[in-house]
Amino acid sequence: MTLSISVLGPLVIESGDCRLGKVPKKARALLAFLASQAGQPVTRERLADLLWPYQGQEQARHSLRNCLLELRKALGRNTDPHLVADFATCRIQDAIVDLDAFERLSRSQHCGDLQSAAELYRGEFLADFDINSEPFQEWLSVQRDRTLAVVCDLLHRLSELQNAAGDHDAAIQSGRRLVMLDSLSEFGQRALIRAYAQAGRRGEALRQYKSCAETLKRELGVAPDVETQLLANEISRSNGAREHSLPGPTVEDPEPAARASTSDRLSARRAPSRADSAREGTTTPRWPCLLPNIAVAVAPVRNLTGDPDQQFLVEAFTEDLVTDLLRHGRGLCLRPLSDDRSASDGGNRIVERGYDYIVTGSAQTSAPGLLRVNMRITDAATSEYLWAGRHEFKPEDLAPIQTRITRRISRELHVLLLQAASRRALAKSRQDVGITECLSEASSALKGKITPELTAQAQTCYLTALAQDPRNVEALTGLALTCQTLVSNPWWGDPRAAAAASDLGREAVAIALDLAPGNAVAKLIQGMLYSAGGQLELAERAFAQALGMDHGLGAAHGFAGYNAALLGRADETWPAIERAMRLDHTDRRHSIWFFFAGFAELLLGRTETAIELLEKSLERNPSYGAARLFLMAALSLIGREADATETAASFRKQYPDYRTTTFEQLWLSRSGSSTYRLQIHPLFEKIRNLGVAN
Repeated sequence: MTLSISVLGPLVIESGDCRLGKVPKKARALLAFLASQAGQPVTRERLADLLWPYQGQEQARHSLRNCLLELRKALGRNTDPHLVADFATCRIQDAIVDLDAFERLSRSQHCGDLQSAAELYRGEFLADFDINSEPFQEWLSVQRDRTLAVVCDLLHRLSELQNAAGDHDAAIQSGRRLVMLDSLSEFGQRALIRAYAQAGRRGEALRQYKSCAETLKRELGVAPDVETQLLANEISRSNGAREHSLPGPTVEDPEPAARASTSDRLSARRAPSRADSAREGTTTPRWPCLLPNIAVAVAPVRNLTGDPDQQFLVEAFTEDLVTDLLRHGRGLCLRPLSDDRSASDGGNRIVERGYDYIVTGSAQTSAPGLLRVNMRITDAATSEYLWAGRHEFKPEDLAPIQTRITRRISRELHVLLLQAASRRALAKSRQDVGITECLSEASSALKGKITPELTAQAQTCYLTALAQDPRNVEALTGLALTCQTLVSNPWWGDPRAAAAASDLGREAVAIALDLAPGNAVAKLIQGMLYSAGGQLELAERAFAQALGMDHGLGAAHGFAGYNAALLGRADETWPAIERAMRLDHTDRRHSIWFFFAGFAELLLGRTETAIELLEKSLERNPSYGAARLFLMAALSLIGREADATETAASFRKQYPDYRTTTFEQLWLSRSGSSTYRLQIHPLFEKIRNLGVAN
């Protein structure tokens, strides 16, 4: 009987015509690992270390034997020929594995083969799968990075081949998928921009460039590469539209952000304005979420291979490491260090130079054809090793491995950055309480009405807990939630606080998901932050993953429904809200659900229903600014001008410093959907006519 194993996306195991369901998790992990080895045998020692690293050798081998028995039982006798295990090794043979076909087809130069390979990639390698084993999770991370790099490369080549063949619509679809998989990859963005242009859709090409520039600015604080800018300028000129101003800097000034150091930009962001000082006497809370800045020295990776020919590779590794950290390291001020041996010359010299932490590393030969890279992060003041990582790979696999190394180093540095922010919050709060008490107080604050004061209080409690344990998943997730709440209610603070909260929230939830990949609530909050930041496709994916982990998570249904409205699919919102309300009965949440539903009904033109829902939202939370904002528009649309004017006056009193254009930009900037924009514009016409802080 045929055994089919699909690992590109959620793990799917099929025996004959039957899909296998309840297979124990470790058995699924074992099968997936063996299926990914292209039929090659794997030693029992390797498998035991991979899946049971925290057991003794004999106990781990015993666990492996039991796991093989469970796997055979789940697969059935007819699949015995596929699972081959002897005294020393185990392997999968004669099975249909999607990864094998994917890798074979991805090496082809033919359009049809590349299209087939792209279709095999259903999603992230072993999506939403994790077990309690660090070696397995590290292997899984490498495979995810590697297969993502392969599919991005083949989609780029496929788009070029489709363009060359004149199949521009197909090229656009390939480009869109490439950008969806990696929105920060400029070669993918250029592929889509070029596909639009060659299809004669220059307006969409320039809009895609604008989206690319905004994404890079928001996520990395950088401008598009010169090559991307040149492409956009060429498209603009070819359309006779040179007078159209392209978003972002000109080609002559490719990266203005580079002229100001990270510390300069962060200092400017933290500096209080006169307006801030004038408002200090009001009830606006002080938000503790502003990130500090830490200085990191990066030493050249040392070549210990004994092979001078490897020196160029080691130097390139160092250069790319610094570049990647600069692009992805919010709050990190990077400085070069001439030699990692100077890091051991004494903490005082390093501290005098202004470094907080030092990144060092070395490359050596571990086996024929294999490189071993050791990386470390050291406290500059104490010379204490804070983190170390080891990675073995073939030189030709450097690119995906380097991405993984950089992400891990960046993540560990951001743990240190978050800890610095937490300690600062602890010093300001002068609280001397334990983690449990902090978490309890934060949870209590968030159970009441959604107000800026209670949210800021919870945020301080979570930061205080993280000052004591920077890897506490509950505190990281809770902190990210408070940040998302501020980002979604920017009138609670000044723009600096909202921008800082967005940065801090993304870092906190990313660290939480690194520590607990299967945490459905953390994945939900990541989706909420994506949605608030206008990354709607990423948000949609995160909500789907959260529901895959816990389908009974009411909030995931609710926020997925709201996100659908922003994507121009408002008809999906109310059914999602009904599911959320059945699963989550708290009044605090119901205020949000009624707003989401009322907002969607308003977009769809069902104004009377929208008014009823928005009023229910305000009954549960009278301070809900967004509900009041759109209620005034709805009342005006049906001619209830007196009620609309009264609602507008109440809103102006509540938020006197915000202008209509600010609100309009907030809701327009979150979505590029033409359907959504056509729906939202008439609402803001009514709001402007009501004179809300014009």
